[in-house]
Order: sequence, then structure tokens, then C-alpha cells
Amino acid sequence: MRHYACMGRMCLWLMFLGCVIGLLAAAVFEALTGPGSGGYLVVGSFTGGGATVAEPTRYAVIAAVGTVTGALGGGMLHLTGARVQPKRRVGFTAAVGLAGCAVGVLPAMVAAATVADLPDWLHPLVLYAVCGALGYGLAIAAVYTTLRMVGDQAARATGRAVALVLPVGALIATAVGVASAWALGFSTVTSTWVVATTLVILTLSATLAVARAIGLRPHRPL
Repeated sequence: MRHYACMGRMCLWLMFLGCVIGLLAAAVFEALTGPGSGGYLVVGSFTGGGATVAEPTRYAVIAAVGTVTGALGGGMLHLTGARVQPKRRVGFTAAVGLAGCAVGVLPAMVAAATVADLPDWLHPLVLYAVCGALGYGLAIAAVYTTLRMVGDQAARATGRAVALVLPVGALIATAVGVASAWALGFSTVTSTWVVATTLVILTLSATLAVARAIGLRPHRPL
């Protein structure tokens, strides 16, 4: 049973990396080479004619291909003897922390996508600040609570580390997202959103991984 669990962890890591690398590479290539309008791509269909595939669908296919490639790569690496350390739970910490951040900033994202004009009493910066603080608190709570639920001895230390490094990581992620959007001309096509969002997620994931490493320092597994 432990054999399959170890292989599953490795596959999940490489599935995530395959999906991210595929999306980022495709988005950067399209952003640099066009089409700038984010239109359609004509591909051959099984019926012999042409078929139009919308831009979001293309990215969904690329993400699926990257995920499957990562899973196959994880299986091959496991067969060659590669292993991950189950007690460190770095990926688990990053995933839980990202989920907490996402829930916290969801109201701001929904408002930005669906609301044309905010009420006069609600300034956009106030909304962003409140959602950012909510995401910060939920990320800490999610990491600490879930680690405690699985009996992790470094849960408290990891929660404190997340509280310490997450604000710095959020500032870096914001700068990275703005810089990537600026480099692509602040266009509203899908490729720009994919590049900026992927880089922000990677930055926050790295931040949470660093927090977990700090939290594990007094609790390194033998």
C-alpha cells in the first residue's frame, strides 16, 4: 500500500508541473507570436473537414496533455527507483495554502469579472485589502488545521512560518504578475491571463514550500 502511495505522490507532483509548464509555454509562445486577438485555431477533425477550437479549449487540451505526461513521467521515475519523502508534506502544504488564498480572494475576483461599478461606499482598494487579509488568514488556518488533522508534529511551526513569509511571497507574486502582464502589453487575451496567473501560483507555491521547510527544521524526519 505504501508503495502505491509513494508513486501517487510523485505522479501528483509531476502532473502539476506538467500542466503548469505546458500552459506557461503555450501562453508565452502565443503571446509573443500571436494571434493577439485570441481568436480561433483551425485543426483537422476526425470527419476529414476543418474544426474551429476556441482559445480556452486549446488551453484545456494543453493542460490535459501536460497532466497526462506528468503522470506517465512519475510512473516511469518510480519504476526506476525515484522516491519522495512522505513525511515532509511540502506539496500538501502548498496545495492547502493555495486553496485558502483562493477562497479569500474569490470575492474580489468575482467582483472584478462580473460587477461593472462597485457601490460608492466600497472603494476597490478596500475590497482588495479585505480579500487579501482574508486570504492570508485562511491560508494560515488551512495549513495549520489540516496538518494537525493528519497528526503532523510540525503543524504549529509551519503555521507560524506561513504567517511570517506569506506577506513577502504575496508582494513578490503581485510584482511578478504585474511585470508579466506589462511585458505582454496588458492585453486581455487568454494567453496573458494564463501567464500572469501561472506565475503568481508558482510564486505562492514556492513561498508555501519555503514556509514548510522552515517549519520542518526542528522536526526533520530520520
